[in-house]
Amino acid sequence: MNTFTIDHDTKQITVEQTGQRHFNVKLPGRTMVLVLKQDNEGANHWFEDGSDNETEETKEIGLAIDNYLAKDDSLSDD
Repeated sequence: MNTFTIDHDTKQITVEQTGQRHFNVKLPGRTMVLVLKQDNEGANHWFEDGSDNETEETKEIGLAIDNYLAKDDSLSDD
């Protein structure tokens, strides 16, 4: 499992990657389970587990996770 922190809502939050497309996001007062899905055009969408709607919150957190993972990948390509 990969554990890292991201900025969200002016706070550092911990994210634990539990699978290739599954993430536990530790928000104040609760843990959100996010799932990354791609549509038929290849665009990424972030859903709370058990939901079929991307919200503004899941989209923002998902983008921060995407950015972290992209940066992490570019560092390991050396």
